[in-house]
Amino acid sequence: MARPVCLVSGSSSGIGAAVVREFAARGHDVVVHYHTGAERAAELAAALERDFGIAPLVLGGDLARSAAAAELVDAAYAHFGRLDVLVSNSGVSSYVADASGRLARFRFHETPLDHLEREFARALELNLKGAYRLVQRGLARMLEQAAAERQRGAEPAHRSILFITSISDIAPDPTRVPYGVSKAGLSHVVLSAALEGGPQNITVNALRPGVVDTPMTRRPSGLRDPLDGHEYTVAEVYALMAAGGAQPIRRIAIPAEIAHAAYCFTQIPYMTGQLIAVDGGFTLASGFANRELFLREGQRRRAQI
Repeated sequence: MARPVCLVSGSSSGIGAAVVREFAARGHDVVVHYHTGAERAAELAAALERDFGIAPLVLGGDLARSAAAAELVDAAYAHFGRLDVLVSNSGVSSYVADASGRLARFRFHETPLDHLEREFARALELNLKGAYRLVQRGLARMLEQAAAERQRGAEPAHRSILFITSISDIAPDPTRVPYGVSKAGLSHVVLSAALEGGPQNITVNALRPGVVDTPMTRRPSGLRDPLDGHEYTVAEVYALMAAGGAQPIRRIAIPAEIAHAAYCFTQIPYMTGQLIAVDGGFTLASGFANRELFLREGQRRRAQI
């Protein structure tokens, strides 16, 4: 019997690589997709082949380009002859470089309009439109398979689409509004796709991670340690906030935890149209209003160690 096939966009590193590995470990053939990480993707594919005895398909493409999503889905479908799970994971932060080449951060009321235009273009083209186009093509392929099964007199098999979005869809941050808008927009896409896929046994959901220790969150945060002056990474800031009480689980996530949740969410035939946070409890109501207090408390506790 043929193995089920899972395509994960943006899977050469970070959360995407962990998701690919999770599905490979659980009996799926996988498609490893990259944009700029060709060498990392090849290394990951080799590791999956060694560890699980499969032959992953490695495909490149910039999903910010309008035709790239259809090309990716169609190449995967042509290679394996089926598509059972699609995980939309590709994404970028909204920060763009200034004239000196540094990633620029502006608060809501200070952002120059030309900079805002570039931030919105970057975030919306990949995070929102790229994900939309990918799932649109993937859903079309899954509907084709369901129609063929109905023609044979069988009920369609369960297939699943999962958007990996972010709690930034509701978590306000005055320095990265375009990113949050792009993730909030995906929530509507999830709901609409779920309505269309459900009658053919295709479930569509969103996994909304909190802060995860990945290459993306190891970028500079713009905040400095008051003790030694070094600039925190984003991951360090939120780890300090978690330690200070910003969430019930007093740490940030690792990619393997998000990957395990991703696998679980795609295996539930009766769950669709859901936007589920996997965030250590950060989006509980107590977490937002006192973020600076929690950060200072985390700093104080670390100084005492």
